[in-house]
Amino acid sequence: MEFSYAAELKKRFTCYGHFYELLLMNGETAKCRSVLEIVDATVPRDDLAAIAEMTPDVVVIMMNPGSSRPKVEGHVDERIDYPRANPAARKQLVLTQPDNTQYQVMRVAVEKNWSHVRVLNLSDLRDPKSGGFIQKVAALSGVMGGHSHSMFRPERTAELERSLRRKTRTPILLGWGQNPELLPLVEQCLERIAGEPTVTVPSDVHPLLNAHPSPMLQKKKIEWLETILKAVDG
Repeated sequence: MEFSYAAELKKRFTCYGHFYELLLMNGETAKCRSVLEIVDATVPRDDLAAIAEMTPDVVVIMMNPGSSRPKVEGHVDERIDYPRANPAARKQLVLTQPDNTQYQVMRVAVEKNWSHVRVLNLSDLRDPKSGGFIQKVAALSGVMGGHSHSMFRPERTAELERSLRRKTRTPILLGWGQNPELLPLVEQCLERIAGEPTVTVPSDVHPLLNAHPSPMLQKKKIEWLETILKAVDG
């Protein structure tokens, strides 16, 4: 396969995210992103909120949004608490900067000729460091309403069902990494997507974990791409 570099991918794809602040029962908030939409020039962008309601070619589930943030200066995140009074409310999307992991997803899209990829996460919590993210998850477990940072919670069922729709029976790509501390979130996710076709690059650490899509070395990135593409092709 041909390895596309970031400069090329940025010309082909644009990323939009839905950023919000999760309002907790104790009055505190947590910065979150519920979805990332990766689209090419064939996807209309005159109404950004409509993109989140479109049916993508494929859905990818990863760990968390990392350091993802809006590129639009002055953007103010809406505040959301769950369960929502209007679960069908439109998601307001905003332009966001892709990272190395998302470039890997774009490379898969190039090979498969996909024009629209939807990225979900085990958790919506934004934290660039996995250790800090795990600590936040643990801290929120003791707060009423704190579990709602995950779309795979029962109170977010309608939102999840809409987000998982795709144009064909394309398998869901799983790439949340190999940290054993993720297992409670992973088990929750797998329970909610039971019956859906999935593909992944297996991990030696635990059968429910998988290789991260973007290892540091380019050689390893290519190995991950080749493995996931073979799995998609069946």
